[in-house]
Amino acid sequence: MGINSINIQHYVNDPEGFRHELILRNFKLSGNQDDYLELERFPKIVEAVFVALCLNGSCELSINNHDYHFRKDDMCVCFSATVLQTLNKSPDFECMVLATNVEFIRNIDIPSISELFLTIRENPCIPLSKEEITFLHTYFRYINLAYERKGYPYRLEVTRQLLLALCYEVASIYQNGRSDIKHIYSHKDSLFRKFIQLLSTKFITERRVSFYAQALYITPKYLSTIVKEVSQKSASEWINEYILQHAKLLLSTTSLTIQQISDELNFPNPSFFTQYFKRFTGKTPKEYRLSIQ
Repeated sequence: MGINSINIQHYVNDPEGFRHELILRNFKLSGNQDDYLELERFPKIVEAVFVALCLNGSCELSINNHDYHFRKDDMCVCFSATVLQTLNKSPDFECMVLATNVEFIRNIDIPSISELFLTIRENPCIPLSKEEITFLHTYFRYINLAYERKGYPYRLEVTRQLLLALCYEVASIYQNGRSDIKHIYSHKDSLFRKFIQLLSTKFITERRVSFYAQALYITPKYLSTIVKEVSQKSASEWINEYILQHAKLLLSTTSLTIQQISDELNFPNPSFFTQYFKRFTGKTPKEYRLSIQ
């Protein structure tokens, strides 16, 4: 029998009907609370990216079939498609959680993002210093305050920027040379990193999975299987993501015409580029540019 999935938005009261704009869900869990997210009896696939801070007590978690002790002043970070189960929690356990949609996280421009992804995946629960705790608590509070201002102009834009700042803060914590973080990569992880490194230099001219497979001396099928297993996204999705993020960057930070951007990204013509961009974003390049001005 397969593992059921859990969508965070189903478990949060939203009387004003804002679910369509799902940017985040902010809530607390406690030791004396019932099985709020239905994680205690059976493992679930969590369809969100979340950051959790343990405020008090402790909780035993199973994350992708590995057990972790989530204690006071620890942070837990998990990506979408994580298999999660609460094994037990102390009566005084209390934590707060921020969950956000995958599309927002994918728009973050962090150097060595594939390395960071693997580091977090191998170390989802880590202890925080007093300074880190203070900063993250502050981010959580301001994000919640900004998001709750229903009807306030630019409420979502402000929330997005605060979430972006939080994501960079979390990335900094993991990339700050901590001695308690393990960097143990399997052969599959190594192949994934090599694929991402190659993709970052070749995505403009090479969009075929077969090219990257050949460069790594493996079959396209094997590359696709490994990339999907490690990152929960296919090789094709990663290729498209690199192209789209670069396109969005050019549209938002330059005055290049659609024709020039199409040429820059090696599309055969602007019409093809427009169709490609709209298929994945729901907007034409022109509409996207207007939406961020």
